[in-house]
Amino acid sequence: MTTTEQLPTDVVVAARSGDRKAISALVTDHLPLVYNFVGRMLGRHADVDDVVQETMLRAVRDLPALREPSRFRPWLLAIARHQVTERHRSRHTVVSRTAPFDEESQEPDPATDFAGVTVLRLDMSAQRRQTAEATLWLDEDHRETLALWWLEAAGTLTRAEVAESMGLSVAHAGVRIQRMREQLELARTIVVALAAPVRCPGLTGALAGWDDVPGALWRKRIARHLRECDVCGAAGKTLIPTERLLASAGLIAVPIDLKSRIAALGKTSGTPVSLSAGKLVAAGSAIVTLAVALLVFIDRDPQPAPPLVAAAPPSVTTPVAAAPAPSPSVTPKSGTITTTTVSLPVPFAYRIPGYSGKQHSRRTPFAIAPNGTAWLAWLAADGTTVHVTPLGKDLKRRGDDVVVPGREASGLVAHDDGFALLTRRADPNGNTFGDSAAYLLRYRDGRQAWASLLTDAGTSTPMLVGDLAWNGTVYGAYFAVRDESGHFGDRLAYRSAAGRPVAGGWGWGCSHNTGIALAAEKKPPFASVCANDWKDGLFLNTGIGFPRPGAARLAHAECVAGYCGEPFGGDGGGYGNLVRFSDGRYLLAWQSRGWSRATPDPADDYGYLVTARWKNHNVAVTALKDSDEPAVPLTADPSTPAIRYLTSTATVDHVNVRIGRLGRDAFAVWDQVAVSGCSAGVCDGRYTGTYGQVLTATGAPVGAARKLGVQVGGDLAPLADGSLAWPFVDRTPDYRSRGKASPTTKTITIAVMTD
Repeated sequence: MTTTEQLPTDVVVAARSGDRKAISALVTDHLPLVYNFVGRMLGRHADVDDVVQETMLRAVRDLPALREPSRFRPWLLAIARHQVTERHRSRHTVVSRTAPFDEESQEPDPATDFAGVTVLRLDMSAQRRQTAEATLWLDEDHRETLALWWLEAAGTLTRAEVAESMGLSVAHAGVRIQRMREQLELARTIVVALAAPVRCPGLTGALAGWDDVPGALWRKRIARHLRECDVCGAAGKTLIPTERLLASAGLIAVPIDLKSRIAALGKTSGTPVSLSAGKLVAAGSAIVTLAVALLVFIDRDPQPAPPLVAAAPPSVTTPVAAAPAPSPSVTPKSGTITTTTVSLPVPFAYRIPGYSGKQHSRRTPFAIAPNGTAWLAWLAADGTTVHVTPLGKDLKRRGDDVVVPGREASGLVAHDDGFALLTRRADPNGNTFGDSAAYLLRYRDGRQAWASLLTDAGTSTPMLVGDLAWNGTVYGAYFAVRDESGHFGDRLAYRSAAGRPVAGGWGWGCSHNTGIALAAEKKPPFASVCANDWKDGLFLNTGIGFPRPGAARLAHAECVAGYCGEPFGGDGGGYGNLVRFSDGRYLLAWQSRGWSRATPDPADDYGYLVTARWKNHNVAVTALKDSDEPAVPLTADPSTPAIRYLTSTATVDHVNVRIGRLGRDAFAVWDQVAVSGCSAGVCDGRYTGTYGQVLTATGAPVGAARKLGVQVGGDLAPLADGSLAWPFVDRTPDYRSRGKASPTTKTITIAVMTD
């Protein structure tokens, strides 16, 4: 009988005797449990990962002493409780010695606030977000109780296991849980009252002198006001019961870097490491054997990891290459990229000529579902079917492809039970050019649930080059169309969760549509950007009949023979050029030739005559304060602060520009090309690497750009733990020629960059 077929007690018994596979199974299965428990106990503290690692190492070390295998989980959580208590004790000791001299140093780092991470990592409803924020108002002992009860409410622990983990009887544990719940409900009411659009004067007065840091003293003061104020006191009466919220809240995924740190320790040392002490901790030979087994098997990869620049085998983790970027001249920042290679059942032609004939990466939509699983869509080389590949939370294949009749993969939304895909099929209305029609398809459990036709008589689409977005209730599909005269424009169509038309959008927008970007808002209209070849620029939230009068112009661009430099890469957008932050701000990134002159066109009441600044492209970023307006209005002055150029060389081309969310920041990436010649807004040359730059929400660089050692070929998708993932084909791109047939591949690699 294999380890995976054994009962849990059998696995514990085998692990207790030193079975490496059994140890691996225990660690893999219980690491999320420990991570969530410790994270919710520590709340604001920055050392969750260290405590989790200490817990797992001590559990492996002490496993031979466990007498009753059936009690493994309560025993493991008791170790975690002890480690948290020790961490609190050591922290209090340090505080008592240093507080008089440096009180500000004891403030927690918001970037490592576990409750804040909970808000970012879980796709929760507003009340589940408020519950996560409410945990910051709990006393430490109640936070410990909540950490266990949260796991019980989610169905991970039984009440008996909760009680045993606390070292109490079931009845006594119930009393403690009830007291915690009373404080939690008060805390939830406080959070709702504080978030009210218009705060009552009495509450404002009660908060006089508050430093915005939740604590017991202020909880009590606010509670007095809630008891006396009918308006604020009623804030908690409409709240959904907490246990109902927690029952649908899954475990937060363990950060990839925590797994990587443990794996790296196991592969470089024969003794376990105590990170809290920062020194190697000696142990007996039996303990060392168990600890090394834990560290080696945590990532299920017994082979040494080759350099990242080599062909990537499954689950390779290496530091990012640290070569300096020729343009700009910067010092690279270190980081970690994990790659996983996915095998394909049929060939994928991964390069495609763009609008200018210049080859670029064919669209490979990639999306993460709320439960942490993922879907990857790609067009088979025969051009008649789209394969949608299911991936697990580890981004490895978790089943056979769903094969969808379609001629393009142009937008993907991942759901827990399937996906929605923007594609094109034969036009049921017929058209002058023999073009396809645009369709939005919804698949559940491997079968088509519905198909919604997005084009109508008189319009068609030879290529979608668009994107698909979802706000939880409505889909937005943005794509290129052609009318019967042969002219190109774009269309934005909304559909309900059942595939029915939703009001809004437009039937004809940007001329020729040389680029599209789309992001969901709480309700239509969604944020959308187009690159227009008639009005000469990038436009925000365009409308019917070309950019509407007053539409925000984000940049000026020179167009040559209907071609404006393919600002979003290749033949259109949707690859990840527009990212939204939690406060409603956006960053847009594109490849730009800039302008040295932009004057109103006397023959056009809305167009400009533009002279490009460079023959090549540089990396441009602009910040939007919301879905309608740029943070800084654009002017004709080429030195306008509305646009930030991450590169500004005249000798190196920068293409394939993408941007995605990385933790609380953004991450812009681009390919760099040694130029051999440029004409009509496009350059040829030799690929010299893919570079990345961390940016704040305002577009300001954080640290320096760095060479990644991997390419970027598909959508950039943020993961629940703040990491950023994307698909690519691990072959050197060819930017030296145009229009030739695409090579094919039967593997796609998924890269994950940790925050």
